[in-house]
Amino acid sequence: MSNKLVSIIIPTYNRADLLGETLNSVAKQIYTNWECLIIDDGSTDETASLIAGYIDKDKRFQYHQRPIDRIKGANACRNFGFELSKGVYIKWFDSDDIMSSDFLEKQVAVLEKNKELGFCAAFSKIFTKSIHDASEDFIPQMIYDTNALFHFILGELYFLTPSSLWRREVLNNKELYDETLSNAQETDFNFRRLTENVRFCYIEDVLFFVRRGHKSIDSEASTNPISLQSQFYYFQKVYKVLNSNECNIEEDKIKKLKKYIIYRKLHFFYEIRLLLKCNKSIRNFKSILENLKDVNLNYYDAVRLYVGITTIILTKKGFRLIHLKRFDIRIKD
Repeated sequence: MSNKLVSIIIPTYNRADLLGETLNSVAKQIYTNWECLIIDDGSTDETASLIAGYIDKDKRFQYHQRPIDRIKGANACRNFGFELSKGVYIKWFDSDDIMSSDFLEKQVAVLEKNKELGFCAAFSKIFTKSIHDASEDFIPQMIYDTNALFHFILGELYFLTPSSLWRREVLNNKELYDETLSNAQETDFNFRRLTENVRFCYIEDVLFFVRRGHKSIDSEASTNPISLQSQFYYFQKVYKVLNSNECNIEEDKIKKLKKYIIYRKLHFFYEIRLLLKCNKSIRNFKSILENLKDVNLNYYDAVRLYVGITTIILTKKGFRLIHLKRFDIRIKD
């Protein structure tokens, strides 16, 4: 059995009431060669004193504060934690989730056996109060790396941040979490790894538990324009990569994905316009118009979309005009 160091990186903010349960699950890991770096995003509760108690009992725990010159948020904490870490393997984890005691053991074993893999992921369940009451499974539709990028963009394949154990060498000298995003940051991170052809596998076991029912460190309400704009930017970045021919996807699939991305951007454009003044949506408006030049539209669809987009900009109405089912390749006409 390998004895390589695993770095567990946990960003936290005002989680003193929940963090202890997470750290207890770390302390109970069967695989014992780990360091746990807790990166505080500026908590004002008892987080520091809570962690001090864990450090007194176990020096594998570390407490760090996000540098004041870094953007506030979980992304900066995750990146800073990586910079401080020393492990051969990297595990980003959330400060309210729970590890199964064999989480690290099983994932390290997979990566040690399969040297071609850059990371491995695991299934999870959702809970609110106790993991013993966990019910709904977090299992993507697709879990294999055949056509992974295609299925990932469609949302049929996904990786929750705590799910993956990463081989450090595939992360060195790479852009990690985009610190400017307040939403879609884990999707953006994993998208870039897949464009780099990093190979992966899924362990078909439930190895961690995702807490729901409270505000998370980097969650934003669906009515928050900053959050919606972050998701718009993510799809804009994906479209740019598809347009550059830098991804290993067949040409016919790229054409389909471009339509799907425009479909998603149109919906975020509409939601953002409902919340912001017209001048705040002009950049999104221009971005979508540029994208539409790349796809072949029949006359009816083209007129309908352009009228719909213009109507939304001017009046905040016209959603039915942009809702074209044929643009979402997951929907059968």
